[in-house]
Amino acid sequence: MADDVRLTCWPTPDRLAIGIQVGSLSGQLHNESEELVQLDTGYSEEILIPHGLFEALNLGHWRLPQVPGPTGTTVTGQVIQFLEAHADVVIPRTGERHRVIVQTFVGNTRFLIGRAFLRRFKVLLDGPGGQTCLLTPAT
Repeated sequence: MADDVRLTCWPTPDRLAIGIQVGSLSGQLHNESEELVQLDTGYSEEILIPHGLFEALNLGHWRLPQVPGPTGTTVTGQVIQFLEAHADVVIPRTGERHRVIVQTFVGNTRFLIGRAFLRRFKVLLDGPGGQTCLLTPAT
């Protein structure tokens, strides 16, 4: 069984994160290399990206036709209007590409990986080892 799984890890002693790239459906990536993005199990959706990144990747072109879009409530009780679009998430270390729905809202600066995206993987949170790992099928 151990031969059937590959363990891919990122050193993350101060936070739980994995390295990803977000891209538009036209192939434009937000960064030339992976960026460590924090896992947030309190966020139920796939990927929350900064509003500036949503604009830079022109994700409005792939925006979902929801008028009005979904709303959320912050821990302080503020109601926010989400913008949603289709995008690709690349995990360079595993060679995987996933089609996702990203969310943002005007003024957002947070970049998070949520539960809906994490459900695709087995994730090892290695606190003593100071790393976050994905278990993927060996090729």
